[in-house]
Amino acid sequence: MKNLKFTNSFLAVVLGSVLIGGNALAAGTSSTYQPEGKTQENTDQKINDSRNHSGKKIENSLKKADNNSDDSVITARIKENFLEDTGLNSHDNNISVKTEKGVVYLSGFVKHEELAKRAIRLAHKVEGVQAVNSTLSIKK
Repeated sequence: MKNLKFTNSFLAVVLGSVLIGGNALAAGTSSTYQPEGKTQENTDQKINDSRNHSGKKIENSLKKADNNSDDSVITARIKENFLEDTGLNSHDNNISVKTEKGVVYLSGFVKHEELAKRAIRLAHKVEGVQAVNSTLSIKK
């Protein structure tokens, strides 16, 4: 999980650097003629605008990366809880767990209704879970 967070953060920093560099370069290559003082003011304003715009993009990228890593942590904790539960940790049960923005999706097969209910309860107990949607089927 730490590697995933590091990778996502590193990617956001690299993308932000590219965005800032590219936007600053584009701002400095205006082809419209203006007097010397005005050109400098316009270029400075374009650079500041580009920097602010890039900063917002970086912030959004970091939020998305953080949300994705939170969802991954939730999924991992739920799977860990299932492995620790002797009833759910059976070869007869096949439960898939997916998390998107804190909403957990359980699908697959369990041996009986009580195991499906137990899986839902265990998923709800994990910190960060907003809701649990289950399409678990009873294996006959």
